[in-house]
Amino acid sequence: MKLKDYQKIAVDKLLSISKKLLQKEGMRICVLKAPTGSGKTIMVADFLDQLAHAHIAGAYSFIWISGNKLHEQSRAKLEGYLSESRYSFSYLDEASAGSFSENEIVFVNWHSLTRQDNETGEYTNVFMKENEQDRDLPTFIRNTKAEGREVILIVDESHYHYWSKKSQELVQSVIGPKLILEVSATPTNQPTPDELSSGDAGYVAVKYDDVVAEGMIKNEIVINKDVGKFSDIQRSADEVVIDAAIEKQKELKKRFVKIDVDINPLVLIQLPSESQTTSVLDKTKLEFVEAYLKKKHGVTVENGRLAVWLSNRKDNVVNVEMPNAKVDVMIFKQAIALGWDCPRAQILVMFREIQSQVFEIQTVGRVLRMPEAKHYEDEELNRAFVYTNLPAITIAADDASQRFFQVHPAHRIEGYEAVKLPSVYIGRTDFGDLTLSFRKLFIEEANKRCGIGKDDIMDKAFKKADKLMELYPEELTHPVISDAVVGNLDEAREIAGEKAEFAIPEDELKYRFEQFAKIASLPYAPVRSHTKVQQAIYDWFDGYLGYEKRSRIEIQRAVVCSEANQKLFAEIIEAAKARFADIRRSELDGKKSEQAYEWDVQAIEYFNERHERIAVSNYAMDKCYVLTDRSKPEKDFELTVAAAKGVLWWYKNGVSKRDYFAVPYDDPKTGARRAFYLDYVVVMKDGSVSIFDTKSGVTADSAETGAKSDALQAYIKRNTTKSKRICGGIVVSRQDGTFVFVGSKYTSDPRDKGWVRLEL
Repeated sequence: MKLKDYQKIAVDKLLSISKKLLQKEGMRICVLKAPTGSGKTIMVADFLDQLAHAHIAGAYSFIWISGNKLHEQSRAKLEGYLSESRYSFSYLDEASAGSFSENEIVFVNWHSLTRQDNETGEYTNVFMKENEQDRDLPTFIRNTKAEGREVILIVDESHYHYWSKKSQELVQSVIGPKLILEVSATPTNQPTPDELSSGDAGYVAVKYDDVVAEGMIKNEIVINKDVGKFSDIQRSADEVVIDAAIEKQKELKKRFVKIDVDINPLVLIQLPSESQTTSVLDKTKLEFVEAYLKKKHGVTVENGRLAVWLSNRKDNVVNVEMPNAKVDVMIFKQAIALGWDCPRAQILVMFREIQSQVFEIQTVGRVLRMPEAKHYEDEELNRAFVYTNLPAITIAADDASQRFFQVHPAHRIEGYEAVKLPSVYIGRTDFGDLTLSFRKLFIEEANKRCGIGKDDIMDKAFKKADKLMELYPEELTHPVISDAVVGNLDEAREIAGEKAEFAIPEDELKYRFEQFAKIASLPYAPVRSHTKVQQAIYDWFDGYLGYEKRSRIEIQRAVVCSEANQKLFAEIIEAAKARFADIRRSELDGKKSEQAYEWDVQAIEYFNERHERIAVSNYAMDKCYVLTDRSKPEKDFELTVAAAKGVLWWYKNGVSKRDYFAVPYDDPKTGARRAFYLDYVVVMKDGSVSIFDTKSGVTADSAETGAKSDALQAYIKRNTTKSKRICGGIVVSRQDGTFVFVGSKYTSDPRDKGWVRLEL
């Protein structure tokens, strides 16, 4: 399994928290909150894979519950991910031994399992009724626990069936899991601050921004784009949204062809009612949609361009998920939306027989995924599109929905003349962590330090290592380790600790070995780097000292329980990291995705509910939308530039997209290439172009601001010609006025040369 960086971080946290929770008494809960399209299943699969090798105390069986028939999809995915693991996979009706075996994952349709008789309230599923054959869930659970195995319950996208009183009684009284792992984009369970701080519960959250940055899901969702072009008194609202969606599909297909990518973007048309079965309302709308698609666009089931996926009808649904499938449009209901994966789906048409709809990320989750799990240079291909017949739209209050639904259009002003500013887009390639290259360097440094040659047999290598290290059990009886408290592991640099002089049980050995690896990995991000350090140590012990058949505990004890060994390993790791720094630079150069292009204000731009419209007369677009929570220096600058008589137009720049203007610079901490998205582009009436970035307080004094300023001034010097005058710099407001730094070498001291009063 090849995981994205945010997935690796989440799994690392999930594993660490779960191991601690499994050591506690009673039932514990851990929540993994991850956005739709982030790859929740692969994260859980990697978690399970690592858990199997974690040498935790006790034996465990697993129950994986999903709604409707999603447990079948989950099983298929996990069997693929964990095909070479120690896990076995089964459905409830396949349990043959009267219990669940160790490392067996049993997949359950929770909705079917917990169905009740409407009159008696009793369970109707045969596996919920104890019987003479002892083939029922309560008996399986009792036998499993009697044989010494605990149960870990994995709740995949919890739903109202799971949270019913009857279901919770089943979980608490019958299953009685040691650990409940709730995996959801919108988890119901929210551990309290006290539970989290005391370690009695766990919560791991994947940020939406990180998923977008990795190219897994679309940058944004645009509602009813260009729908006005299709509106006239001859057509109904339903016809208009269908026409707009089909035209957008044709446009996107042409864009994919232009970049030589064989993907046929899919239009999803969702029927209006919420019931799982096909209602009278659905039938009426279905008949209308099919007739209109045939008459106006030539899209039919018969010619293979239309698919229908309903409870009582399935036409052309086989392989509809394939990237280049012939189907252009699929009609469906909400019942298939949860958990259904079709990354080529990009346009959603929603028919609702209500007056308003609250839009949230979950509502449109089926069109969020990127077809190739990466973003394209053409930003239009990185967007999802929703067309709806609703007269009013409300965006849900959660941060992800507020950020990604784009509902306010703004158009570039008439008479706009292109500025063609040289710009860059740099994909994120550096996360500040050790990579797999570190392992080889560690092994080379360890062998060099111990005098181990490539032809040495393991016995000889062991004896050489033993001269410098304490390797025998009798030498490892006085554990000594630095006990460190690390706050933000991605930023930690200096760590103070105290020595512990007491015996360490196995679970504590694992924890302290992990802490040693995290501390040793600094200044690289420990959360993402410590596993590389640990694996390098394991591989060296296995490959050269003959530990491959021994428990990992023995290797951990050799590190944790010897001050001399810790000192030696710390020195070996430092030597390997020094060599890694050079390799890392070449790795970054190889992975660098820096794209140069000429920037101009986009012809049309969409804004979300986190923006407010302000009244200005000299903006680059017909409406000026800016972030509501922008900084005071930005607000002050906007007042200044809006009132300046010499300004032809100004533009508030965005970040992290090819639509926006950026200057390249080198990160002063890591040396990695970054993109500096300046706050404002200002075109003066005399034809010159000014680019500014506002700063205040500690940010104005930072080394990063210095690096950005120096890169900006070098950019201005490099690109200024007789026909194109460019100026600008870092802007800081003080009591005596607003100043801009125009010197070649940045200084934050306002008395130094290079600071001049801002004049527009």
